[in-house]
Amino acid sequence: MVTTVGAETVGAPAVARWPGLVWSYAPEAGGLAAGETPPECEGLRWLHLNLADQRSQRWIATESGLPPAFANFFAEHDAHPRLLIEGGVVGLVLQDLERDFDRKETGRIGALRVAIAPGLVVTGRHHPLLTPDAMRRRLGDGGDVACGKTALDLILAALADTVSARIAEGTDTLLAAEDQLLADRPPDNRTLIGVRRLTTQLHRITAGLRATLHRCESAGALPLDLQEVTERYTQRFQILDAEIVAAQAQLRLLREELDLQAAQKTNRILYFLSVVTGIMMPATLVTGFFGMNTSGLPFTAGSHGTFIATTIACASAVLTYVVLERIRSGER
Repeated sequence: MVTTVGAETVGAPAVARWPGLVWSYAPEAGGLAAGETPPECEGLRWLHLNLADQRSQRWIATESGLPPAFANFFAEHDAHPRLLIEGGVVGLVLQDLERDFDRKETGRIGALRVAIAPGLVVTGRHHPLLTPDAMRRRLGDGGDVACGKTALDLILAALADTVSARIAEGTDTLLAAEDQLLADRPPDNRTLIGVRRLTTQLHRITAGLRATLHRCESAGALPLDLQEVTERYTQRFQILDAEIVAAQAQLRLLREELDLQAAQKTNRILYFLSVVTGIMMPATLVTGFFGMNTSGLPFTAGSHGTFIATTIACASAVLTYVVLERIRSGER
């Protein structure tokens, strides 16, 4: 008996061989497709898997034809950049920004795992990422992938485009914050914290990619056609990393300007309080003197004692203000 549950067929003999496909690509089988069944064809097959699905792990270990080391390679959850070459198959762990279904990104760094074998490309992730969406759009827009070299080229190009787009967004946010600062409208501090977090993550991603691509270049077992691709994208990611460093420097200057303005505002407030305190101190001494309940105080017998005491207090305050202004003018 065969029972259908959603898009899955339970009880069919072939279900154990079906990975948890997100999408697949096969030029000889109609190109890009979404579904649970991997394409069957003689040419290149590209499978993008949900590695959180146990069927994906089972298929990789038993049905994919990849070397045994790749079963653990795809099962691991760490997001550290990595290069694995075994049995003519090249494996890469590329860092990427995670996303959720209800928002563009989560603020976390995930890992895109890639295996390139003759006639087979397998990519997978444990959590949705930004770059696989860009890969899928490229394939849907007519991207021509016929071998492992063009597949790696498309993967790195999509990852570079993702990083570049996020750099542009962070730079635009910084420019808007600078415009607000010039208009005497200090930007929201949370916005700058978000840009700092984003640039730090992007710098970590590009630095890891550059290190991984350098290892690819120095690996003697890497096929020459793939090495050509890695050499080309090493320079591109170096340029992107330089843009990130420039954005971080721009962010530091903006933060320093904001800190300087805050310090100047604090100094103005402290100066005002100091002047008020200095002015009121002599007047306070005068009122304190005449407020003593002791015998022999002056002006207690006449009818103008309060007026005279008030005049003395105000005159002492004015005199103190004049002295402070002369001292301030002399310091200039």
